[in-house]
Amino acid sequence: MAVVVAYWHKDGLDVYRSADKKPVKLASGSLDKLKPIRAVFDKKVLIVGRELLLHIKKRYPPAPKEKLTRAVGLEIRELFPISKPAFHSSVYESSTAYTTMAIWAWESEMYGRLREVFPFNYVVPEDLVYSSDVPEVKIFEHRGMTNMLAHSGDQFLGGASYADSGINEGDLERFLSGLGRYGADIKQVKVYGAMPFEVRNVGIPEISRVSQGEFPPFMDYVGRLNLREFKVRGEYHLSSKIELICRISIYLILGYGLMLYLTTRNYDHSIGEIRQKINSIGAKISLKDTGQKGKDYSEAVREVNERLATRPSPLKVMRIIAGRLPVGSFVTRMVLNENNLELTISSKDPISVVKALGDAEGIKTARIKGSPGRDMATGMYNFVITMELLPTPLFQGER
Repeated sequence: MAVVVAYWHKDGLDVYRSADKKPVKLASGSLDKLKPIRAVFDKKVLIVGRELLLHIKKRYPPAPKEKLTRAVGLEIRELFPISKPAFHSSVYESSTAYTTMAIWAWESEMYGRLREVFPFNYVVPEDLVYSSDVPEVKIFEHRGMTNMLAHSGDQFLGGASYADSGINEGDLERFLSGLGRYGADIKQVKVYGAMPFEVRNVGIPEISRVSQGEFPPFMDYVGRLNLREFKVRGEYHLSSKIELICRISIYLILGYGLMLYLTTRNYDHSIGEIRQKINSIGAKISLKDTGQKGKDYSEAVREVNERLATRPSPLKVMRIIAGRLPVGSFVTRMVLNENNLELTISSKDPISVVKALGDAEGIKTARIKGSPGRDMATGMYNFVITMELLPTPLFQGER
């Protein structure tokens, strides 16, 4: 799978595709002028340039990396003067007394527009793209700045950037001194392009020069990245979604009410058709030749009509249930058969539902059928209640 890399800087994006062959530059420019990058099946990596990054180190009590990352996230707004910070942190050094975390932060206000142009899956601070086989300092020029970056393996030791005026041997000495005890471990200095100064007294065993091609140096290291730790994971905060949740809940309630209304209408229509057929049968029986002796169905017709007249009204039954059902409980299925009612209910307290419905007017008995099943994700119990309705006028008359 190819990797599409977007280098994010203050002037916009530079987009490259990195595969088995030589990298290819796909686009470059400001966000308002770039067209969306289509790379459906490629890994899309956003590299946050050094000019957009803030970096600090902070000590924390010893703890697993996951807990330390959460601790950094809780105080990230206090650590950096950024209105909407995104961040990445890693363990810089640890001991039995403390753990030092290296923290990078940047402004994420533009993420919406960035995703319209480049729907990235991974976000990597530029300092962490580079790596080294031995402890080394890299010196390279990019976007008008001269950069010094120190790495030991995948660990970032330190970095500094200088304007076009250039750097000298003294800057390198101060940079190495700023690395503390790690400065003495540096084995080589790797310079990309022309040597900006002559190195004589910095005490580095090896100083090498490599040609700087038409692509930024970070493109040589993208393929070595372990992208899993830079995977973008959605952050959902319930407090910021209250309005949406309420709106969805209202829509669900209205939809459920409409479904009950349509079900009742269907019941009424079916009952009307049955009555018409019964009346038609009764009329045919009454018009039969009185000279012919046959069975008298008038009694059966009367019994059917009486039975329909005393049959519980589904709408009234639903009203009684709605008035007694505890808050936070939901009826997901209802089956009414003569005076027997079966409800499938979701609730956090099945006992309170049984008590509430059992005490309702017109309900003779209410009991749970089987064992309630609990949804571990929501904490709700799903269960079936069977009820016997009293033959009372409370449920009759309205169809």
